[in-house]
Amino acid sequence: MNIRACETQKSRWFTNARVPVALAEGFPLRALDHDSGLATMDFGITADGALTPENNGGAELDLAGRMVLPTFIDSHVHLDKAYIVRRTGIPHGGLLDAVKLSGADAANWSQTDLKSRISQALERAYLHGTSAIRTHLDTPVMPDESEAWRVFDEMRSDWRGRIALQAVALMALERVEQAEFIERCRQISRLGGVLGAFIAPKTATPERLDALFSCAGETGLAVDFHVDETLAPDAMALELICDSILRAGFKSPVMAGHCCSLSSMPMADRDRIIDKVARAGVHIVSLPHSNLFLQDRSNGATPSRRGMTTVRELAAGSASVHFASDNVQDPFYPYGDFDMVDVFRSAVRTAHLETDIGSWAARQFREAAKACGFGQHGLVAAGAPADLIILDASDWLDLMSRSSAGRVVLRGGVPLQPLPFNLRDLFAMEYS
Repeated sequence: MNIRACETQKSRWFTNARVPVALAEGFPLRALDHDSGLATMDFGITADGALTPENNGGAELDLAGRMVLPTFIDSHVHLDKAYIVRRTGIPHGGLLDAVKLSGADAANWSQTDLKSRISQALERAYLHGTSAIRTHLDTPVMPDESEAWRVFDEMRSDWRGRIALQAVALMALERVEQAEFIERCRQISRLGGVLGAFIAPKTATPERLDALFSCAGETGLAVDFHVDETLAPDAMALELICDSILRAGFKSPVMAGHCCSLSSMPMADRDRIIDKVARAGVHIVSLPHSNLFLQDRSNGATPSRRGMTTVRELAAGSASVHFASDNVQDPFYPYGDFDMVDVFRSAVRTAHLETDIGSWAARQFREAAKACGFGQHGLVAAGAPADLIILDASDWLDLMSRSSAGRVVLRGGVPLQPLPFNLRDLFAMEYS
C-alpha cells in the first residue's frame, strides 16, 4: 500500500492547540506553562498548504487543547535491514550475534527485496509523521557498484516531497587504509551521501581517524560513526574522534551513534570525553531500542546493565544529543514500526526524562535537524508547509502514558488517509 495524502485542500483555522514553545515560530502564544514548555496557539492553513498566524476566514476547528508537533526527523535508521528478522531469527547474544545473522541474510538483498522492504519502511514512517530520514547503508563494495545505493537513489527520487532522505555509506573504519578509500569518498560525494564508519572495539587509532577526516575534508563529506557500541569502560573511540576533529579543525557535521560505553566508564573519563564532544561539535544520537535490546544480552540471563548512553550528562555538558529509531524488525531489534513517538516515549521512560520532557522534545527536533542539515524540519513555523502531527493528548505525560493515543498527520495541511479512527469525527466534515 502506497500511502499518500488526499488531494483536496481548503483554508482552515485551528484554535486551542497546545504546542512546544521552543518549536513555534511566528505565532502569538498564550497560557504558557513553564514546567511543560507548552503554550496555547491558534493557527491557520492557507489554501496552498502553508502555516499562517492569520485567520483567513477558513473553516474553524477547535482542537480543545490537543497537542500539535512538527513532523519528526529520524536521524539514524537502517532501511536496508528493515523487516528481515523473520528470515534471520532473533540473536541469543548481543551485537556480534546480530551482525552475524544480518550478514548471513545479505545474500537475499536483491534490488527487488531491498525495494520492497525499504518501501514498506518509508510508508510506515510517513504514516506516523516522519518527514526526514537519514539511513545507513552497508557498503562493502564500492558505492557505484552497490545494489543498496541504486535502490536508495530510486527511493529518494520517488519519495521527494514526502520524506527527505539522506544515506550514509557504512563500512569498517579499517577501510581507510586501502588505496581505493579516497575514490570511495569521491563516489559517496557524487551520490550525495555521508561518509560512515563502524568502529569495532580496539580498531580506532589516531592515524586511521586523521586519514578519514582528511579524505572527508578533501571530498566535502559529513561523517557519521557507529562508535563505542559496548559497555566496556575502556572503549575510548569517541574520545579519539574528538581529538582528531580538534587537531584537524574539521568543520563539516559529525554524528556519533550509540556511545554506550560512556555509561560504564569512571566519572572522570566520562566527563573529560563529554567536554571534548561539546568542544568538537559532535552530535550524539542515542538509540534506546537497539541498545537496550543488545547490550548486556546473553542467552537465558536477565540483563543487569542498561545500554543507553549518558544523555542527561551529555546535555548538561552542552553537547548536542537526541534520539533515533536505529533498527526495526531485524536481528538488532526485532520490534518497532518506524514511529518516532514510540522512540521518544522509550527514551523518556528509560533515561528518566519525565521532569523535563519539554526541553528534551525541543532538543529532539532541533538537534536532529542540525545534525543532519535538515533545515526547517522540526519547526511549527509561519510560512512553512503545514507538516504537523495532531495528537489526542493534552500534555507530555498524557502522551507518554497512552500508547494508543490517536494522531492525525497533516502534510501540506492535508491529512493522510486513512485517518485514525478515534479522531475521525473531529475531521470528518471538513476533510471528507
